[in-house]
This record gives sequence, C-alpha cells and structure tokens, in this order.
Amino acid sequence: MTARLDPRGWPVTLKVPLAVAALMVLVGLVLSERVLSRLGEAHERQLRALAQTYLDSLSSAVAPAILQDDVWEVYDAITRAQDRSKSLHPQSTVITDAQGRVIAASDPRRFPLGLHLPSDPAAADAERDFSFVAGARSATATRVLSYPGRTVGIIHATFDTSHLAAERQDVMVALFATNGIVTLLLAMAGWLLVARMMAPVRILSEHLGAASAGRARPVPAELVARDGTEFARLFAAYNALVRSMEEREQLARQLADEHRLGSLGRLASALAHEINNPLGGLFNALATLKSHGQQAAVRTASLGLLERGLVGIRDVVRTTLALYREPAPRSLAMADFDDLRLLAAPAARRKSVALRFVSPTDATLPLPSTPVRQAVLNLLLNAVAAAPPASEVVVEARLDAAALNVVVSDQGEGLPEPAARLLEAGGPSEAASEGPPWGGGLGLWTTRRILDDLDASVRLERPASGGTRIHLRFPFTPRKELPDVAA
Repeated sequence: MTARLDPRGWPVTLKVPLAVAALMVLVGLVLSERVLSRLGEAHERQLRALAQTYLDSLSSAVAPAILQDDVWEVYDAITRAQDRSKSLHPQSTVITDAQGRVIAASDPRRFPLGLHLPSDPAAADAERDFSFVAGARSATATRVLSYPGRTVGIIHATFDTSHLAAERQDVMVALFATNGIVTLLLAMAGWLLVARMMAPVRILSEHLGAASAGRARPVPAELVARDGTEFARLFAAYNALVRSMEEREQLARQLADEHRLGSLGRLASALAHEINNPLGGLFNALATLKSHGQQAAVRTASLGLLERGLVGIRDVVRTTLALYREPAPRSLAMADFDDLRLLAAPAARRKSVALRFVSPTDATLPLPSTPVRQAVLNLLLNAVAAAPPASEVVVEARLDAAALNVVVSDQGEGLPEPAARLLEAGGPSEAASEGPPWGGGLGLWTTRRILDDLDASVRLERPASGGTRIHLRFPFTPRKELPDVAA
C-alpha cells in the first residue's frame, strides 16, 4: 500500500499525464484569476462613471430645493433621477443634511424624514465617494452638496449590481468548464503520447525479463524497422547481445561435447589397456593348455590364470558400467572409492605413481554417487597427471555429522593460479587454454559445475613440502534442490 502512495513508484505513463494536468490546473487558475480581476475592474469603472453621472444630475436638481427647504421638490427630483437612470438599477437614494438627518429618500418608509443616519467623516474623501466589491450584489456612492462656505447636504445612493454578479458567475463557470475540458484532453493526449513513446521500452523490458529467466530471444525485425529512432539502435544492440549469448552457449555446448568425446576416448584407452593386459595372459594360458594340457600341474596353473584374467576383465567392465551407465541415481557408498582406485590405476602405473586411499568403514551416505565419483575422479586423474614419477597421490575421505570431506593430495609443482581460481570460484578462466598438467582446464570447469550442483565447497592448500591439497566438502543437506546430474 505504501508503494502505491509513493509517486516515485508510479509508472511514467501515469506521472506524465498527472504532471500535465497539474500544470494545466495551475495555468487555468492563474488565467481565471486574471480574467475575473480584469472583469471586476471593468465593472467598477463602468459603475463609477454611471454613478457619477447619476449624482451629477441629481445634485444639480436637488441643491436649489434643499436651500429653499422644499422637501417635496427634493423627493420629486430623486424620483425623476431614478426614472431616468433605470439602466443603473438604483436601489435607494437618501439625502441628508450636514448633521446626517434625512431630508428626503426614495423609500420614505425605510428612511423617514428626520431619521438620523450614522455619519462617516471620511465619506467626503474623493477616494471613498464610491464603493464596489467584485461579485457583490450592491454598490454605494456618496456626494457632498456644498454651498460657498458650508455643507448643505449629502447624497447617499445604492445601486443593484446583482446582474453584474450573475455575469461574473457565468464567466467563472465558463472558465472552470473550459479549463477542465482542456486539462482532461491534454492529460489524455499526454497519456497516449507517453504510452506510445514507452512502448519500445516496454518491449525491451519484456525481452530483458525473458533473458534473465534464461529464454533470451531477439526483438523481431519488424519492430526494429518500425521504430526508426534511438530505440531502433537500442534494439539492434540488444539483438547483437542475444546473438553473442547464443554463440557463447553454442561454443560451451561444443566444448562440453569435445570434453565428453575426450573422456570417452580416455575411457576407451583405459579399458583397452586394462583388457589387453589380461588378454595376453589368457592367450598364453590357452597356448599352454594346447601344448601341455595333459599335465595336471600345468593345467591347474593355466586354468587359474584364465580365471584371474577373466575376473579382472569382469571387474573392469562392471566398474565402468557402474560409473558411466548408472540407470538411476543411488546413494554414495564408501566402497565406491575402490572403483576410483581401479579406474585411476592404469594412468598411475604408466607414471609409476602410487595411489593411497584412506576412508572409513563401509557406509551409505545421502549423496548422489555418480556426480560425487565423477568430481573426485577428475581431480584424481589430474593429480596423477601432475605428480612426478615415483611419487604418491593420496585420497582421504572423512565423515562428520553434516558432510563428506574428501582431500586429494599430490606432490607435483602445484596447481596453476588460473586453474585454482576456476576451481575455487567458478566462471571463465585462462585455465581453459592451459595444457597439461591438470587436464587442460575443461575437466576442472566440468568439476566446478558438478560441485556447484551439489552445493559443495572447495578449498586449496599448498603445503610447504610442495604439491597441492584440494579439500572438498559435500554437505548432506544442500541449500538448494539438486538437479539430476548426469556423468
């Protein structure tokens, strides 16, 4: 409710028409005041001139009668003057002597002869001989009748100005109605104009909102062509941004596909190596059986060699299927680290690197097995690639009440700084362009994505003795819902 009352939160399509309406109201009030003021001044000048004419004619008619004390003649003069000045709408005329006693009046019942009227010493001032207020229904005029050396009488005249007040009222209504209609029309025109001007902004806002939700789409070409102003350039810049985003996503997909193909190649090479070694022994055992199968000792030894070789091939195939073709997510077991030992063993033997695994007794953990093993396997293979010959790579797994902690240690030259930044913080890095050791950067990028999906944290340590220690922490209850991460 507070946000609705705050004008800063109102849309521009509302604020501009309201500002136009407020400005028009202000202008209308100022103009109306000036028109009414000038109308009042015109009425006052007109009334003053007519009143002076009325008093001049009445003064010349009543002065001799007042000097002769002829009251009836004074009354007749007042009656004749009112008849001649009907356009002035005189209401009442009273003539008093110098002491304020009534000599004659147009309405004798209201102002009887001898009635004493309150005297106004300033009434004789030239500036106050006429009184009129704009919009009032009456005006008054005063004239002092002087005889050489003394004042013989005072004329008090009142005029009906209700017709002028009605005219002023009509002008006021017309002004307010005109200003109201003009203000409403201009406010509507302002709303239409601003709505038309803001239409490109609304279109761009909708596309930006869709882009923030992961559904970036360019502004249609017909809208860009229709808006031949600065917004057209803005739309073109936005469309160029969308194209660059699409190209970047396509490049990321291509890199992921290449990494997947590389992983498949390494897997095929490892499988071929693991299977070819026992196959050679199997063929030798078969040849021995063919040649010396009649001897019991030779037959027993050859059959044992055949069995061990077949069991080894079966274990390699089972481990590979369990790691790369898991039909449904299952919980991680500590025994899964034995599969990692078996998969990393060929690379370790080629470099004469010893593998050592330290883990607690077998337990089932509330973690998805495939992404956890994939992340640890990537780091393990990178550590083997970075380790010098005849060194040792150690994988330690520890449990606490809330997480699985895994430490991968090697004795190499240390993780390059760009790769360390990528692994710790995520995002683009120069590591993608680095060669071995540490797998060319893309493996670390994939590992970083898996760790983000699992809400896992990474901490790097560089021991004084050399090498790198990578601390991984996989929480049992991540802060966000985990997607189904494929290997």
